[in-house]
Amino acid sequence: MNIVKIPKKLRDVSETLRSGQIESGLEQLEQLTGFEPQKAIIRAEIGYFRGDCETAMTNDENGLPYDGQWYSGNVLSEHFFAYSNTALISGNVSRAQAFYKGFLSGKEKSNLPEHSIKMYRHQVKNHLDKLKGEKNLAIDKKQLRVVKHGKQADEFAAQLKAYRPKLTFDSREGAEYLLHFTFEEGTTDESLPYYEKFADQIASGDHHIHAGRLYQLIGQTEKAKAAIMRFVKNWHPVEYIQIAPMILFSYEDLQPLLTIEFKQEILQTPKGKY
Repeated sequence: MNIVKIPKKLRDVSETLRSGQIESGLEQLEQLTGFEPQKAIIRAEIGYFRGDCETAMTNDENGLPYDGQWYSGNVLSEHFFAYSNTALISGNVSRAQAFYKGFLSGKEKSNLPEHSIKMYRHQVKNHLDKLKGEKNLAIDKKQLRVVKHGKQADEFAAQLKAYRPKLTFDSREGAEYLLHFTFEEGTTDESLPYYEKFADQIASGDHHIHAGRLYQLIGQTEKAKAAIMRFVKNWHPVEYIQIAPMILFSYEDLQPLLTIEFKQEILQTPKGKY
């Protein structure tokens, strides 16, 4: 299957949707002819963030089998997480199982290289296992935990001096380097204030997501939402057809935070351009 070049009209519609103008963007999308798989992916993303299970699942079923029409593999992997989660929540497990099996059968019958087939088999196997309720799968994100007695600030400062001697602990650049380590190894009650000190300057989306996950774990919902919204406002698509940060559905510990109201807020928030 060949990559399909996205016309300017569809690119413009995607930008409208990413800006948070959902109704206007949908009206424009319906006026476009052709590019049905791409339009299905866009509709599915809107469906997930609106909590519209039927729209989301139906459009993914129509669009994802044509994933060879775009470059980035994260469209498929992120939509699979959202699709599986939605199937479990909405009681559509048997439907999802049938879709995954049919999806893989179609790929196995196509003229694809063996490494591509292996990737599809890996994805489908793991999502079929997820539908059975299995946890800690190979595709799942690493779990974060609340650390009560972890590494201290002086230890991280020493680490920074050893590996990034030009950076300082009390700087945005230093925090950008260290936060990955502090979230996993540092005492949570110290790591989160360190994040907050530079939160509005942090460029790494992962840092905002991990902060949101930790805040959610310790029951600070509003701070968790604030961290996720920092990520959302600085999120940029990899493909024109991506209009919202679907990666959020791949973090199991964030799912309680993603209420319909919060997902709609995310959908309507202006995001980065392609």
